[in-house]
Amino acid sequence: MDTKILEQLEGIFTQEIDLAGCDLGALESAVKHKLDSLGKGLLQRLVERSNQGYRGSRVRCCCGETLRFVGSRAKNIHTIFGWITVRRAYYHCVDCGQVDIPYDRHSGLGSEQISPGLAQACCLLATTDSFAQAGSKIRHLLGQAVSAATIERVVEQVGHVAASLSQDNGLPDAGSFPDRLYVVADGTTVHEKDGWHEAKTGCVYWDDKRFVRHKCYIGSFDNSDDFGRLLWGEAKRCGLFDAKEVVYIGDGAGWIRSLHKGRFGRAIFIIDWFHASEHIWDCGKILFGEGTEKTQRWAQKRTSLLWDGWTRKLLRNLKRQRKRYRNKKREAIDALYHYISTNEEQMKYNVFRNNGYDIGSGAAEGACKHVVASRLKRSGMIWTRPASSAVLALRVNWLNERWQHLWLQKPLAA
Repeated sequence: MDTKILEQLEGIFTQEIDLAGCDLGALESAVKHKLDSLGKGLLQRLVERSNQGYRGSRVRCCCGETLRFVGSRAKNIHTIFGWITVRRAYYHCVDCGQVDIPYDRHSGLGSEQISPGLAQACCLLATTDSFAQAGSKIRHLLGQAVSAATIERVVEQVGHVAASLSQDNGLPDAGSFPDRLYVVADGTTVHEKDGWHEAKTGCVYWDDKRFVRHKCYIGSFDNSDDFGRLLWGEAKRCGLFDAKEVVYIGDGAGWIRSLHKGRFGRAIFIIDWFHASEHIWDCGKILFGEGTEKTQRWAQKRTSLLWDGWTRKLLRNLKRQRKRYRNKKREAIDALYHYISTNEEQMKYNVFRNNGYDIGSGAAEGACKHVVASRLKRSGMIWTRPASSAVLALRVNWLNERWQHLWLQKPLAA
């Protein structure tokens, strides 16, 4: 059967083959154009063959009364092949005013005039590109014109569903549970119309027996309590209760410390090395100026002390130095002293390294940059909260390889 169909198509494409000659690219383009046209016609015919949601003249309404079949209502739908028309059964309850269009619900259509297939392509591109760029790429790749405004509305709808799936934590366990599980929490800011707001990010990761690293990301604009539930749920799914060791890495911010105490109390808490050393360098810049040799010598000496676990020696040094300075310089030293003394137990980097623990901030910084900054913090971007939350949820869904699971939920119709 396949051979006969291919032979028939080959006959249809005779003119295109002759025109393209040995130019494979031209032949590809011609075949795709023809197949798109055939696909649109076939899709239209298959849609017309379905019952289009008809369930009889009367069905039970949620109010307890009756939904009556009113007739078929046409809707133009933009698909990956082009525009088609779908006629769907339309039901109405005269008692409560409820309207039901079963076809839209069961086929995965939403309020927009866009098919699930085209919507999925738009959402995927929007995880890395602006809405306008995504529309341009859709036009180039699929030959379909979808406006930036339509893509934004679809992204907000689907992203809302993606976020709710993360909150439900209805995903299956990750599978093989690790001996050592790492839980990382961090935060970065995103520019929205009413100012800058913190997007909290998290990463749960582990190495399997073949030393292959597995990562799962979390990202949201929730408060620390709600974010903590998300991160805890992801860690639980990845083996929090089965791992022999749990290591919690963060920058020492108040909400990160509270999250460790409230959700990950049994975990070994490590202040990630990047943030710790960054505090020293920031202090040095205030004391001696940015980019100077004095700053470099001062910061390198003190980061070496911190690296080797000499926190007490470092604190004594800072205490002596503060007497030399006034105003902003003394305040900078006091702030660094407070930061190190508060987190001294979480800065035993020599001990942590000897035990084979990660102390670097690759996962923490990676979560902020990979999940948030690469899409939401580009130059000139100013977001609305629905759009930023939706894009963040979709990025997390894609990075965690849960894209197919999301679209099985028919998010356009949710």
